[in-house]
Amino acid sequence: MSEWSRSPKALVRADLIGTAVFTAVIAVGVPLRDERPAQIVVGAVSMILFTIGAAGCLWAYVSALDRSRVDEIGVANLFLLTGSTAPASTKRIMAAALCAQVVVAIGAATIGAVGLSGSQVNALAFGILVPMFGLAMNSLWAVRHGAFGPRLDPAVQPSNRKIG
Repeated sequence: MSEWSRSPKALVRADLIGTAVFTAVIAVGVPLRDERPAQIVVGAVSMILFTIGAAGCLWAYVSALDRSRVDEIGVANLFLLTGSTAPASTKRIMAAALCAQVVVAIGAATIGAVGLSGSQVNALAFGILVPMFGLAMNSLWAVRHGAFGPRLDPAVQPSNRKIG
């Protein structure tokens, strides 16, 4: 088992690092939005964070399905750390990172769209994909370290079969 999956702080740190990298790339990309190298960097970083996010969300979802045999896991608890799933400090930091990703992405896409002619590309719009990374970090944290209550319907017996 790798260090990031054992330590709850490592996932929070990864979320903050991803958010900082994205924000820095957008901060450089906005003034250089018409330059091809800046467009490539913004697109590449956005796609990398999205890919990590999509894979992380899928992995967390499959892990949550397995864990849901004994724990009552809600979608909001898993992806947004609602309720008592996570400590308040963890919830606050990870929610702030996700909010920052959304605000930076929407702001950059909006700025990138201003003044475009018919054939120009808004590479800053690729940033809209990045919040998937924040959702993945939340869900991976929840499935590894989150607190969930027992299943509400005790009549449903969990099987011993592994999912995936």
